[in-house]
Amino acid sequence: MKELTMQAQEARRNYQREYRRRNRDKINSQRKNWRAENRDRVQQYNREYWERRAAKAKNIRASWEDYGITPERLNELIEIVKSNKHDAVVLSAAHRADEKAAGHIIMSVKENASYEALEAKQAAGKIERIALGRSDFYGTRRLFFHYLDCTLNEMQEGQ
Repeated sequence: MKELTMQAQEARRNYQREYRRRNRDKINSQRKNWRAENRDRVQQYNREYWERRAAKAKNIRASWEDYGITPERLNELIEIVKSNKHDAVVLSAAHRADEKAAGHIIMSVKENASYEALEAKQAAGKIERIALGRSDFYGTRRLFFHYLDCTLNEMQEGQ
């Protein structure tokens, strides 16, 4: 099927705009009736829409500066993870960052292992496959530290 020429596309858009303008009340009433009859579908569509928006808003490529984590604070957080002091909080932050990569993130921090070192362990059959690519893994790792930092700050403020 051939694509429409630019003139044909413009003519089509103009026709649709004019049709909507002339039949605005009819179209709005049909939409309102459909929404009233299909409340569960409307709720499902709304939920899916906002989940997609939230997923787009979660920028795993954000930098340390975007999260407000200084190198000194990063070292403190790494020491907290390695010390096993707040294991429940660490695990929760890792799962919040990425459910599938949580174990690999914690292992990476505790063992000071790079993505490549984890891949080598996976190739040797010592651990399961990493659920993310290299860039996404490091982005998710930064997000993990952000969640950990926020949770620990909330805990300190609550004391």
